[in-house]
Amino acid sequence: MSTTQQELESFTQFAKARLRGGGPEPSLDELFDLWRIENPSDADYAENVAAIGGAIDDFRKGDRGRPAGELTRRLREELGLREE
Repeated sequence: MSTTQQELESFTQFAKARLRGGGPEPSLDELFDLWRIENPSDADYAENVAAIGGAIDDFRKGDRGRPAGELTRRLREELGLREE
């Protein structure tokens, strides 16, 4: 069985299970996005692992990033949203 056929069968099973799950019915695009999150390609997986490794290295070197509140405030300002 080809990789494409295996992926299609995997997606079909995933989509059917989600649609049987009740609640609001997701669109085909939403189903595919959810499936891709749970089934990343080898390239996406490698990229994610490298990004996590880079973040761990930065943390070990003392980089603690910025507080989430600061980033949220700046994003709200940029988007013209009020704070609630």
